[in-house]
Amino acid sequence: MSVFFVGEKREMRSLYGKMWRLQERKESLIANGFYEEKRWLGNLVTRLGGDWREVYCKGTWSDLTLTRDYLFFATETAWQPPLELLGLIREVYPSLQYYFSAEGDGWDAYLTNDREGRFFTASYVLDMEPDIEYFDSIGEACAHLAARIGKPVEEGWKALCEAAEEWNDAHPDSPWPISVKRVEVENGG
Repeated sequence: MSVFFVGEKREMRSLYGKMWRLQERKESLIANGFYEEKRWLGNLVTRLGGDWREVYCKGTWSDLTLTRDYLFFATETAWQPPLELLGLIREVYPSLQYYFSAEGDGWDAYLTNDREGRFFTASYVLDMEPDIEYFDSIGEACAHLAARIGKPVEEGWKALCEAAEEWNDAHPDSPWPISVKRVEVENGG
């Protein structure tokens, strides 16, 4: 998950400071089995006054960045995005609003709460060898798939899905079938 926080600069600096100090410690605040023990989300939950056993925090953060306009970090989690953690951050820092984009192989979903596209503009995803491609419009996604499969794809969600399914059926031995997804817009932030 990638997340941007905007709001009062004082609150962004405070959250950034907590996270930076946690990741710069000599040892993790709480012993855990994560590969980046100091950047375990449970440490942040604890530092914010929560109980890591009650707030979903199975993962770590990376790429912590503070600018004059936003605070950014990415998370790598198991099974689901850490939305409870984002809610806890909002409780501690009420001026902060967050915008996230999350994707997960295990839960097979692409999610955002960025309705206006302030930070995350993609609405469609094509997962096909060798990469996952993101598109802001259905027209862009259809044109890209058409170029990949070598035949026109009518502009529209149903046509996009049918073209991918038809290609997959015609190539059953392909190690990488084409998968199309819509980015679901969630409430919150």
